[in-house]
This record gives sequence, structure tokens and C-alpha cells, in this order.
Amino acid sequence: MRNSENYIPTSSSHPEEKSEPLVKNPYISLLMVSLIWGINFSIVKHGVMIIGPLSFSLIRFTVSSLIMIILLWRIEGNPFIKKKDIWYFIFLGALGFGIYQPLWSYGLRLTLASHSAILLSISPIVVVLIAYFKKEENVEWYNFLGIGIGFLGVTFLISQGKPSSFSPHILLGDILTLLAAICWGLYSYFGKHILRKYSPLKTSCWSIIFGTFIMFPISYFEIIDLDLSDMTLPVYLSMGYAIFLSAILGYIIWMNGIKKIGASRTSAFQYVTQIFGVIGAWLFFKEPFGYRFLIGMVLVTFGVWLTQRKPRPLFNITNPLVKE
Repeated sequence: MRNSENYIPTSSSHPEEKSEPLVKNPYISLLMVSLIWGINFSIVKHGVMIIGPLSFSLIRFTVSSLIMIILLWRIEGNPFIKKKDIWYFIFLGALGFGIYQPLWSYGLRLTLASHSAILLSISPIVVVLIAYFKKEENVEWYNFLGIGIGFLGVTFLISQGKPSSFSPHILLGDILTLLAAICWGLYSYFGKHILRKYSPLKTSCWSIIFGTFIMFPISYFEIIDLDLSDMTLPVYLSMGYAIFLSAILGYIIWMNGIKKIGASRTSAFQYVTQIFGVIGAWLFFKEPFGYRFLIGMVLVTFGVWLTQRKPRPLFNITNPLVKE
């Protein structure tokens, strides 16, 4: 008999991990997610501009939570987690959803969709820095050079090359998005530890559930003022894309990538996402591709690439064959 103090009550005793990734090759599946998330910037921006960023995020992840817990129950049989891991999932939920989503969605409302895509691509830098300070990776001089170039690109992008062109709204949106990128990097790094015990589906599901609870008090005062007449067909389509493709499919594949190839390599796909994000912003919102914007994008991309170049772990206690 299981110790009742270690488990959330369950009527099932199926193994923890039965779910399989929809695409077995993690690199192909992550490329698919990069496309989904890249276009997501423009599609979600349309929704948040109509009903508000906090309302959009809360509705999106409330529905996603309900769908994912049903999927988890049907696929794995046992949808529950150990009680001792609840606080870790609350921590992950806060990083990846409760704090990240309001920052990102509100930033997206204020800034350009192309800016949001590029700024989020610096999250791999956060992963590399944490791994370095925890002595999990041997970071070389060119990795630090990449960090510097990446932040130079962010500065150039935000200023668009000249301080006189600052827009207070865009600047605030860029800052919020930058903070969101840090949260996402932390989520990607710390998420890999719990993946040693739980499947990507279960990890994503419970992170979203706890994140949604954390998001609720932040979003409450906006959503009570929501006018249901604003829920038009384009908003429903935007919400559907954000729920089923970006949230449910995207987060499961992302966590599977972290489990299969490591947090550093998976996070590197953020700068593939930025390319699709910039293309989507041009297609949907006709956002300009000025030379200053392109210089900022190139600097960020090159910086992140240098940051990710040949990172080598010093050791992996759980599995010495896994490299991140």
C-alpha cells in the first residue's frame, strides 16, 4: 500500500509515463513548435488587443488546464503527482505561466509582435548562465561574448538605433517582454529536473494548472470587466489557436525536447521561433523591416548562437550519457 502522505489521492496505479511525443524526432517536433509559436505572436496579439492581455491569458490557460487534465487521465491513467512535488510544480507554474504569461501578453499588447519574438529568443542565455554558475556546463569565452552581443542587440532593437525614436509604450512592452524571457529561461532550466520523475504531458499539465491559479488574482479585475460582445469570431479563432496548438501541443513538445536533448539545446529553438515571429508580424500586421530593426535581429541571433555554441556539461549524475 502506498503511503498516503506521498501521493495525491488516486484511483489508478498506472505507470507515470505512457505518453509518447507526436513526432518522435525531438528536433523536427521542436522546429514545428517554433513555427507554431512564431505565428502565435501575431495571432495572440489580435486577441489581446480586443479583450485585454490578462483576460485572454486567463481564459486561454483555464481551458487548456481542463483539456490537459482530461488528456492526461485518458493517456496515462494516473493524472496525479506526489504531494512532496506540489511546491516544485507551483514554482514551475509561477515561472512558466503565472508570472510569464501576464508579462508576455501585456508586453505583446504594447510592443510590436516582431519585437516580442526577438526579445523572447534571449531566454537560452538565461539557461546557459544558470548552468555555468551551478557548474553544470563549461562555458567558454565565446559563450560570454555571445551573451554580450545578444544584449547589445536587445538594446539596439529597443532603441531602434537612436534614442530619439523611443516610444514609451513600445519601450515598456519591450521591458515586460524581456522580463518574460527571463522567466521562460528559468522555467526551461528548472523544468528539466522534474522531467526525471514525470512525463512531459504531466509536467506541462500541472505546471499550467498551478500557473493558472497564480494568474487568477492578477487577472481578476480585468476579466470581471470583460464585455462578452467582444468575444467575436476572430477572438475565438485566436483563442483556439493559442489553446490547442500553442499551449497544449506546444508546451508538451517543448518539455519533451528538454527531456530528450536538454534545456540548453531546446532553448536554442527560441531563435528559430523569432524568425517565424518576424515573418508572421510582417504578414499579419505589416510591421516594417527597417535596417535598424534588421541589425538588432542579427545581433540577437548571432549572440544567442554564440551563447549556445558547444556547451559541454561537466557531469550528469542521473544519466552520464545525457548532454545539455
